[in-house]
Amino acid sequence: MSTTIVHAKAADILLDEFDFSGLTNEVELAVNNGLADVTAFLDTDATFVEGKAGWRATVNGLWDGTGGYDAEMFTDLTATSRRLGIWPDTAAAGKRGWEGSTIVGRQPRVAPVADAVALNVDWIGDSPIMAAWSLMNANNLNSTTTGTAYNAGAAAAGETIVGVLRITEVGGAGANTLDVTIQSDDAEGFVSPTTRLTFTQVGTVVTFEMQSAAGAVADTWWRAVATYAGAGSRTYDVVVTFGIRST
Repeated sequence: MSTTIVHAKAADILLDEFDFSGLTNEVELAVNNGLADVTAFLDTDATFVEGKAGWRATVNGLWDGTGGYDAEMFTDLTATSRRLGIWPDTAAAGKRGWEGSTIVGRQPRVAPVADAVALNVDWIGDSPIMAAWSLMNANNLNSTTTGTAYNAGAAAAGETIVGVLRITEVGGAGANTLDVTIQSDDAEGFVSPTTRLTFTQVGTVVTFEMQSAAGAVADTWWRAVATYAGAGSRTYDVVVTFGIRST
């Protein structure tokens, strides 16, 4: 039996509306469930309960003095709930990755003499990390597009469905707009789809948005729909991701 190995050079790193894949060279994701000691007097054995899962992602990149990666990292020092997406085999539609809300831990700049200046960032999760699907990843989108349906499973009561929209580039000109939704259905053919998440209409600027809703949702098939309208020649680079997490 053969095994397919995915090379890390294919990984995509998405931070809010920014694609930093070409500016980073290493990412390490660690997930820990802390254990709390609840042993009582005269207990025969030590007893522990599982705490809330915590996670940390270390993203290593190169300092960019002209802006871009470095400028955004400085901005993030004073911000919370930055949406970090880690996609080991690219964020192409149908791929699997991780999405999570984070705050910045530290940003060491490592600069040995006569070497490139590294900008390594620790992102600390401020909510549970989520296994996600990429529902749509389109460059230069300039027409209404319905994404492929994927069987991402049902959301039970006590779970939350989460969608993330990233517009990483807007080009062209005109009065065009883009409306993005995430739909579900009980069959791959989407005979009777239900809109579950609706994002704010996109116009002229790059943007990022996260939407969520409570389960239960019995449907197991999910897709993204991007509705393009208006006069002009505007184009959009669009990434839509989706997952189900514990509330």
